[in-house]
Amino acid sequence: MEPRCTIITSPLCDSVYQRNQDNIAIIPIVVLYTRPVNKIKIKAFRPDYDSDWVELILNYSTAKGNISVPAGDWYRIHMQAFDENGGIVEEDTSIQVGVGEVFVTCGQSNSLNFGDTLTKSQSLDVVSFHPENHTWQLCADPQPTEYGPEVDMGNGGSIWPTVGDFLAKELHMPVGFYSTGWGGAGISEFGSDMVKYRRLLNALEFFGDNGLRAVLWHQGETDAIYNPDTQYYKNLLTDLIYRSRKDAGWEVSWVIAQAAYHPKAAREDEKLIRIAQEMCCNGKDILPGPNSDTLQGDYRILNSAHFTLKGLKAHGMLWAAELKKLFYFV
Repeated sequence: MEPRCTIITSPLCDSVYQRNQDNIAIIPIVVLYTRPVNKIKIKAFRPDYDSDWVELILNYSTAKGNISVPAGDWYRIHMQAFDENGGIVEEDTSIQVGVGEVFVTCGQSNSLNFGDTLTKSQSLDVVSFHPENHTWQLCADPQPTEYGPEVDMGNGGSIWPTVGDFLAKELHMPVGFYSTGWGGAGISEFGSDMVKYRRLLNALEFFGDNGLRAVLWHQGETDAIYNPDTQYYKNLLTDLIYRSRKDAGWEVSWVIAQAAYHPKAAREDEKLIRIAQEMCCNGKDILPGPNSDTLQGDYRILNSAHFTLKGLKAHGMLWAAELKKLFYFV
């Protein structure tokens, strides 16, 4: 088999692109070519839909362009390369992309992989991005992250397969997650020069302008343990939100969970954190998420802030219901 001379390098296979307010996504296409070509064209198709062909702009060994497709399904990207006589010298239909809903998750352990049971999406429409492998994969625990100490990344279950399954079924479209959390992280550990913030910013830069629906923030348990101050927490979280927008270059929405429960924390101190989280919300683009502190008893691992399988499922459904109410009205 002869080596390929034209390779689609963007989009990545199984990527999900965020639909815009017109219910479409504009997908950037990059093709590398190592043989003389006169023209390269691409289109997107699925069994009941074909886009128009788009001719890419050739520049030495790289061809670039954009294609617009409606939300709601997966598409194949069809590429054809032509010689000067108009003959097709190579074509490819190997790349699949989805158009739907994209989320970046952030915070501490309950935003990541610390449940007592691994879970997996039951829908093939729900995927997670692996930032180290630079690939998309079925949304299955443990959620992929940038490499870090296992004690801080976790190797257990998360809520995101449950959230994704619900949204994919309700919205009839693909759903993608990019996890950036860090177990045990306090709010002060997301400063501008800190690795935990860099992980979040890497995700925002990866998706680019308007490339995701929202950052989903679940954090507060650590801060509830150590004599919390409502105004201090509120100031740091507000700074984190606005700094992330400035550094990313666009007004990304945030959804803030009410999350503070920890067996070592006083109930009154947990309340102070929840008040601070609520104070950050503006009803516009910083929005209140679910109150996970309502899930206690057998929803939690004994003497732990982390969730049992029952808790993971219930917590995931709290997030799913809140996102449905905030963004989709379906």
